[in-house]
Amino acid sequence: MHATPTNAADAQAPQTTTPHEIRLFGYRLHPRTGKEVIDEVAAAVAQSRRLVMANLNLHGMAMMFDSPAMARLLAQPDATVMIDSMPILFAANMLGHSLPSEKRTTSLDFYDDMFRLGVQRGWRFGYVGATEETLHRGLQTLRDRFPGLDIDGRNGFFEIADTAPGSLRSQIDAWLIDRSHDVVIVGMGMPRQEQWISLVQEKVPTRVFLPTGAYLDYQVGVQKPTPRWVGQIGMEWSYRLLQSPRRLGYRYLVEPFLLGRKLLTRRHPQADLLGDKA
Repeated sequence: MHATPTNAADAQAPQTTTPHEIRLFGYRLHPRTGKEVIDEVAAAVAQSRRLVMANLNLHGMAMMFDSPAMARLLAQPDATVMIDSMPILFAANMLGHSLPSEKRTTSLDFYDDMFRLGVQRGWRFGYVGATEETLHRGLQTLRDRFPGLDIDGRNGFFEIADTAPGSLRSQIDAWLIDRSHDVVIVGMGMPRQEQWISLVQEKVPTRVFLPTGAYLDYQVGVQKPTPRWVGQIGMEWSYRLLQSPRRLGYRYLVEPFLLGRKLLTRRHPQADLLGDKA
């Protein structure tokens, strides 16, 4: 049974008057604090309507040029696109949007409060992603941290377009239909997680999809989370690069420059989807 959303979670979050939606380099973005994200998720669950609570960083901006499915998903009217990057926030402010630092939102800013609220209201959570071992350990960690949390999951190693009878994808579809989750967290990395959501969203009764990257990897220690103060000063990329130089070197040292060139030389991936606003 779902109650009417309240402002109980993170009640001390600062009040702002920033715009509901902005455009940055042609991309559609929705500046949100962690509290505002939780309120939006709670409203969608209470009203039994679909919400894709997505996020965007420089990597995602680059990925969209080669992933039409991701571009379409983040342009949907029922998709909210959080700012998940201090460089994006800095750029928005340089272009006159005047966004406070609280409008850069990551899973660290709202997941704990979201799970607490979900326990209070009896929400059903699902998780799709990670290896089987990380999934098992991560979900148990969350159940231990939030007693009463209703959460189950499936690992992320399946062919997302294979809907043949008996395929892992078809089994996951059946699980989602049977469980009718209020919130499904999808941790398969960009753009794969967005591509899968775009394929399954019309087929299942899930209320809220939350693409989230490697969230469970951080919960079980497979990856080391960045100290929050590092992220708040815009240096998270350097911390993560030092932790995984071979894995992230291209993303942080090469991809931003390629993104700049793409923005200057190629048609914007959301131009046709957003009309003359992109």
